[in-house]
Amino acid sequence: MSKEEAEGRGRKVYRAKSFAMSAMSCPGCHLSLAEPVDQCPRCHYTGEISMRKFPFPAPAMNRFIDPQDHFSESDRARLSKALNDLLKKFPQVRICFCIINLPEGVDLREFGFWMMNVSPVDTPEEAEVRPWTILIVIDDINGNVSVTPGYAIEPFLEDQAWSALIRNEKQYFFARDYVVAGLKMIEGAEVILQEGALRTERALSVRGSERKSRRER
Repeated sequence: MSKEEAEGRGRKVYRAKSFAMSAMSCPGCHLSLAEPVDQCPRCHYTGEISMRKFPFPAPAMNRFIDPQDHFSESDRARLSKALNDLLKKFPQVRICFCIINLPEGVDLREFGFWMMNVSPVDTPEEAEVRPWTILIVIDDINGNVSVTPGYAIEPFLEDQAWSALIRNEKQYFFARDYVVAGLKMIEGAEVILQEGALRTERALSVRGSERKSRRER
């Protein structure tokens, strides 16, 4: 279905250019960065450091990374329906759920950064979608949750919005009701994505108007 057909049915489809690069954060100290860097200027964190902290092969980046089968087949079907509905509005965005048991003291955001960068990219399709992936990591031991976006979409998503969403739904994570928690995260992600896309498109429109005004002077 084309963008015009989808909008004609009352469903907004967001263009890839709606996701504009701006600020991002260091996975080590969470310093806000204006652009990608090889080493954090404050804590000197690098991708090599994350590889030393997690010296084992990363799993493939799939919709469900769930080696202990916390999600039943019916759970996966419910979550997949919600994710497929989200794809109709944001066809370039992929959400992956990873449920894992991690040692005490492991920073979930750092683990998510490692997974996002080390998980195998062995097909052209994976290479294309990886920068637009949102990885939700759940530590089953204590119910902690983190969200790690790919570099193309990270600047479009505000950390505060994700933190608020996780706080709002923490009861489901603590109760290990991961299917309801996942559905709530997908619902919240749609709101965050819509707000970010509209915010970016407004900014693009303003910049376009300013360029036109300068040309007409």
